[in-house]
Amino acid sequence: MRINSLKEMEDFAFDFSKKLKKGQVVNLIGEMGSGKTTFTSFVCKYFGISNTSSPTFALVNIYNGEKQGEDFPIYHLDLYRFESPDEILDIDFENYFYPEDAVTFLEWAEKAEGYLPDDMIEVNIEKIDENAREISVKFLD
Repeated sequence: MRINSLKEMEDFAFDFSKKLKKGQVVNLIGEMGSGKTTFTSFVCKYFGISNTSSPTFALVNIYNGEKQGEDFPIYHLDLYRFESPDEILDIDFENYFYPEDAVTFLEWAEKAEGYLPDDMIEVNIEKIDENAREISVKFLD
């Protein structure tokens, strides 16, 4: 789907958010600056979370959202700085990669290859120009 503005990105993220369930992991794929963090911020907004930031330096941001009156935590990880997949062992990766009561968003997930769940949702964001993006969603089994 082609997205031509931030408003269209927000609308797409809101529609995507309606389908999310606890326990799911979303793999955000795209080059730096493609809109992965922006997309995640709009998802967080859908769940009532307004203060979000890129987890590049923190590695993990944990947000407490709400869906239909229930807690709906969101974990947002940015693995860009990882030099080896084994670095994932330094964090509580099982809690984030196999969440029971939350949804996890991963940026640069390929940096933790070998530790990732098989059933992730892939959101591919391709930057077309300054404002336009091509977004596709694929459910892995």
